[in-house]
Order: sequence, then C-alpha cells, then structure tokens
Amino acid sequence: MLRRILRATSAIVLMIMGLAGCHAQTHSMCRPTPPMSANPKPSVAGLSLSRDGNTLVVAGGDAKIRLIDVASGEVRRILTGHTNAIYRAVFSPDEKLLGSSSRDLTVRVWDVATGQQLHSFGGFRCSVKAVAFSPDGKLVAGAGNDGMVKIWDLKSGAELKSLVHKDSAEIDMSVYSIGFSGDGQKIYAANGDGTISEWDVKSGAETKVWKAHGSDVHKLLFSTDYHLLASQADAAVKLWDTSNWHEMQSLPMTDQNGVSPRASEIAFSHDGKLIAVTDTGIDPKQNTYAFVRAIVWNAQTGEKLFTIGDHKFDIDGLVFSRDDRYLLTGSVDQTIKFWDMKTGQLARTISLAGK
Repeated sequence: MLRRILRATSAIVLMIMGLAGCHAQTHSMCRPTPPMSANPKPSVAGLSLSRDGNTLVVAGGDAKIRLIDVASGEVRRILTGHTNAIYRAVFSPDEKLLGSSSRDLTVRVWDVATGQQLHSFGGFRCSVKAVAFSPDGKLVAGAGNDGMVKIWDLKSGAELKSLVHKDSAEIDMSVYSIGFSGDGQKIYAANGDGTISEWDVKSGAETKVWKAHGSDVHKLLFSTDYHLLASQADAAVKLWDTSNWHEMQSLPMTDQNGVSPRASEIAFSHDGKLIAVTDTGIDPKQNTYAFVRAIVWNAQTGEKLFTIGDHKFDIDGLVFSRDDRYLLTGSVDQTIKFWDMKTGQLARTISLAGK
C-alpha cells in the first residue's frame, strides 16, 4: 500500500512539474526540492581552485558563486542566477568557464571573465548534485537525485545523452557524483545502490558496472594523473586502479563514540601522495553533532596522517592548495580553513559571514 501511495505521489509531482513525458524520465523516489530560506547564509557547499592557485571558487548554500582572492581572502566577484542552494561549481579545463549544479534542478555555465551566465540546462526533476566538464572542454555533464546523468554540447547547447543506470521507485537511485575519464570517452557515476557505472560517452551504453560499496556512493574523484579513482561511502574510501579496476586500498571511516560516520567530500593532493575525506557523525539520541572532521591519509601506504576537526557544521568543501602545502576545508558554518599539511595545524581562516 505504501509503495502504491508513493508512486501515486510521484506521478502527481511529475504532472505538476510538467515532466511526466520527458526523455529518460525515471521513477526514482527523490524527495521534492525544499525551498531556499528567506535569509540564506553563505554556507560552503563546494570548493574549487584555479590552476595558479590564486582564485578560490565557492559554491554557496545561498545560491551564489563567490570567486575569492586566496591571498587576501576578499570576494572578487559574485555570480547570481541560481534560485536555490548550489552543490558544485567547477572550472572548465581552460578555466574560461564555470559549471555549477544546484538544488534548483539546473546545471548552469558561466563566463569567468564577465560573470555572464551562458547556459541553463534543465530536464531534471530533483536536485542536481554533480557537474563535470569533459577534458577537451567541449561537453558538460550533470547528475542528480532523480538518477539521471545528462550530457550537453557546450557550443550548441544541445542535450546529447540522458543516461539512467536503473529505474526504481523503491531504492535510492540517485547519482551523487560524476567524472570523465582522462581521454573523455567514458564518464563514471557514483550510484545510490552502491555501484559505480562506466558509460561510453559517444554511444550512451553502460559498458561496466561494479558493486563498490555496501551503501550509496557519495563521491568519485580521479587522481590528477588518472591512475586512481577514489570512491567514498559512509564506511570507507576505496582506491581503484584504473588500468584494471582492481581495488588498491580501502581506507576505513571509523565510528566515534558509537556514532557512525556520514561521508561528504573527497580530495587528492596534486602530486597524488595524499587523499583527504570529510565525514560527520550525528548522535541520534541527542540529535546533535558527535563529530565533524576531515581525515588525511598517505594515498600509497594507507597510513592515516591527520584528523582535523575544528568546524561547527558539515564540511562540504575540500581541496588542496596548488603546492599541496595546505588542505582547504569549507563548511556550512560559513568558514574556509587552511590546514598545514606538514603539521596538521590550522594556519588560517576565511569567514564568509556578511560577504
């Protein structure tokens, strides 16, 4: 009976949104997108860094993208256009464009030099969690809680592919993270059923799928040389050899005080020697944070180097500085912190409050 009610509710939502007949529409039971609050705070939902290390891009929970001067901590430019929280904002390979994904059901593309919005891509019925550019900069992809991965041509704005790993209303079929292969011929997706999908970009065929984790895969990230693919779920981070897809390492996300972790972000150092992840623990009895932390490992040996925990709320932004000296963590608490990777100590804080 409950499943019939849920399916009926889903059909009503689809009709209201005018998407019932969309190409590759799924029945995945993602929750309706909550509206943004009347006075949203500039919480950090994602961090990206320019190649020269001078510009930090912050995806904001207040529907704004901030370009921050790393040296001064000042906001150089604010991009507006999204109407709900932004999950990701990433540079194109030539850094002339930014791609963003949002709770407002869109992927948007921006001109970095002018701040002008060039494209707004839709077709989703739930939050769009991920965005990625192809290595040649000709394509942009987005993925979301409705289980769809969409690929667009940036020159024409045409939708090229709409990919669905599995269509189900009973289990989590969200796609939480995506990434193109180094040659741009494949795109990989982190699925809600604990699998990773490999898709052929040209044909749209799902060429490989494997069970990577026991629960939903939250993040995927290639090392800078594409020799490793990291996948993250609540229980562990796994490193996969991209030459044969064998599991190389499994780095545990351990409980703390009996509270299980909830995974959030992942980052490789640019030299490939370090891997960092963030997770959060909620005490179900008190409904309070038991811990908010980032963990740094040696990617080759699996040795845990640092556990960092100085944020008040979830750490949803994570990136290494270009020289790998610092790990930057961005939080819902509206701060960005710089951690010295020689000592594990806090070196600097940027506050976005009021910016």
